Amino acid sequence: MARKKTSRKNLMFRICIFAFVAYAAVLLIELQVNLASRKQELVDLQEKYEVRRIANKELERQLQQGMDMEYIERIAREKLDYVAPDEKVYIDYSGS
Repeated sequence: MARKKTSRKNLMFRICIFAFVAYAAVLLIELQVNLASRKQELVDLQEKYEVRRIANKELERQLQQGMDMEYIERIAREKLDYVAPDEKVYIDYSGS
């Protein structure tokens, strides 16, 4: 009878240890998957940051260039179709 109790306790102890090891393994795998996902998210965010940084530099360059009178005149001519006061504009309606 004593041998049966010891055997039963030993079996329960082994089952508990197995359950704990299985739980720890599942938890470790889950953490590894989560870590890989976060690393990919970090890479994506770094790429987005770099794209935004380059766009920001371009906007700063355009802002600095915008203070240039030649740039303002060029934009006024090209985008707004403005002309200088003493300029004559000829429009060709012939289509050729």
